[in-house]
Amino acid sequence: AYDPARRLARLQVSLERAAVNARMLYEILDTVPHQRDRPDATELKLGEATVELRDVRFAYGNGEEILKGVSFRAEGGKTTALVGPSGAGKSTIISLIPRFYDPHAGEILIDGQNIAGVTKQSLRNGLAYVSQQPYLFEGSIRDNIRYGRPEATDAEVEEAARLAYAHDFILAQPQGYDTPVGEQGITLSGGQRQRLSIARAL
Repeated sequence: AYDPARRLARLQVSLERAAVNARMLYEILDTVPHQRDRPDATELKLGEATVELRDVRFAYGNGEEILKGVSFRAEGGKTTALVGPSGAGKSTIISLIPRFYDPHAGEILIDGQNIAGVTKQSLRNGLAYVSQQPYLFEGSIRDNIRYGRPEATDAEVEEAARLAYAHDFILAQPQGYDTPVGEQGITLSGGQRQRLSIARAL
């Protein structure tokens, strides 16, 4: 009788832990977003994908301004680098473009459209982010690319890989697109993992 009783006691602890985790999860899901869509918000229409900041000012909470009248233009199809010391506001600018925060003053435009006047869903559908250390899931190369759009066909997966310049190195793998990547993509180089992340975003 001792072993079943011990398991039953552990079950109560597990249930209580699960209840706490579920409560925290629902608190996050019930959080009202600060950046709501305007009643007259329109869909973002992408063309050249040119991003422009005009006299953007921003501060976290009531703190000191991080961005003080920042203006620049990042042309679509070209590489634009943000360079500066730690705390200069590089990550803040990247967070403003998908509207994780809204600037206190100034405008952010994509192809001439102020992102404050477009729906967040259409804005974020048009953006892709590839971190310096991309995360890959255990499974095949094909599965990792398809994770970005589960309904994608094999042809669409391969087209995304071609656009990300990953198709050639994928075909050089032992099983091509069906090659397992291992935990966190351990079987691939850092550059190859980034290419797969770009393909996933496409």
